Amino acid sequence: MLDNHEHNHAVHEFDGIIENRVSSPPIYYTILFYGLVIWGVAFCAFYLLSGWSSEAEFQQKMMTYQETYQKASLSDPTSSTPKSAPPAEKAVAAVPAEPEEDGTTLYAEKCAMCHGENGKGSGIGPNLARPDYIYGKTPEAITESIAMGRSGGMPAFSDQLSDDEIQVLVNFLLSL
Repeated sequence: MLDNHEHNHAVHEFDGIIENRVSSPPIYYTILFYGLVIWGVAFCAFYLLSGWSSEAEFQQKMMTYQETYQKASLSDPTSSTPKSAPPAEKAVAAVPAEPEEDGTTLYAEKCAMCHGENGKGSGIGPNLARPDYIYGKTPEAITESIAMGRSGGMPAFSDQLSDDEIQVLVNFLLSL
C-alpha cells in the first residue's frame, strides 16, 4: 500500500487529515515555543543549581514558628516559665532537675501545638478536655499514650521526657 504512494507532494491527506508542508506556522508560535523551552531550562536550572530544597524551607518555617511560639509563651504573664528560658532545641536536651508542679509549661512546650492551648483540640490532635479518651482516661493509658505514642499521629515522648515529666503531664491531663 505504501509502496505505491509518492511522497513528493507538498500537501498530504490521510483519513481526512490534511498536512500542508509548504506553509510554516505563524511566527508567534515559533517565538512562543522557543520562549517556553528557554523558560523551562532556566526554571529547572534555578531550582537545581540554587541549593533550594523543600526540606530546608520546612526547617526554616519550623524554626520561625518555634521562635514565635516561644516568644508568645515567654511574654505570657500566667506562664511559669522563667523569662530567660533556653531556645526550644536546647530545652529538649536540658532536663530540669525537678519536675514542674502543675505541668502547664511542659504541656505548652510539647502538647499545645497539636492539642491546642487549652487542650480542646486544634484540628491535628484530639480534644483532651473531654470526659473519655479513645484508649481510656486512666493514668496507665495516658502514660502509655505519652511514652509510647499512638498510631495515627501521636508521637512517642519516652526519649524526650523523663518518667517524672510524663507523670506530671498525666496529672495535668487528668485535671483538664
